[in-house]
Amino acid sequence: MGWISVLVVVAVAITLIALLVLRRRGHAGEDNGSASIDFAANLSLAIYLLVLAYAVVLCRDAISTSQTDVQAETEALSELYWSVAPIPEAGPIRSQIREYSAKSVSLDWPLMAHGEMSPVPTKLLENMRAEVLRLKPADDAGKVLQQDAISHISDVFHSRAVRSDDANTGLESIFVISMLVSGLLVVVLPWTVGTRPTGASIIGDMVRVGVVVVGVGFIMVTGHPFTGPGAVGPDDFVAVQQQYDQIDAQFPPKLPAG
Repeated sequence: MGWISVLVVVAVAITLIALLVLRRRGHAGEDNGSASIDFAANLSLAIYLLVLAYAVVLCRDAISTSQTDVQAETEALSELYWSVAPIPEAGPIRSQIREYSAKSVSLDWPLMAHGEMSPVPTKLLENMRAEVLRLKPADDAGKVLQQDAISHISDVFHSRAVRSDDANTGLESIFVISMLVSGLLVVVLPWTVGTRPTGASIIGDMVRVGVVVVGVGFIMVTGHPFTGPGAVGPDDFVAVQQQYDQIDAQFPPKLPAG
């Protein structure tokens, strides 16, 4: 939100300075090439709105894709838990799955807003795979479940890598630069005529500045799938932990002997 505050302050300051200068030095009338300037300003506004619309679509698609990827990861975790639950000696693996889910929420999510991920859940996942490989099922049914668990762990690894890629994505700088340049032209071009401001022109200036500031601010807030009001949250990781409880109710963990 700091960038938004700076953007608003700068925009207001530039507008006030321009209006004060034009008020003192501007001339009356609108005949000094104002038609061509108005055309250029309107063209810049059209370009700005086009870039803004495309950027909004890209931001929404990135958020939707990231949400789908998070759901795929938690579904793989749920299937993994189902696979190991019937195996008597897999109690520690259940605990590792729970810990991975919890650490993904507490450690990964605060970092993903900055394009990073914690190494702790990755280490837990590696240990989990080693534990599954060390299982020695007593019957064929257990061996099938072990193979299913290995497959689901691979799915979790893949989903985690995808989530890491999602955390590193963001709106390309070319869109922000295009918006800033076209938005600046929208605001500044009408002032180049040098006409002394009137009540109507001041309202027009405020509208143009408002459109540019709101558009750029919106993109800066929503340009990353894990930041801003529409950010992807860890709700699916919280919900999957409730599924673990339901699975435990059907396959109670075996208490260690002694």
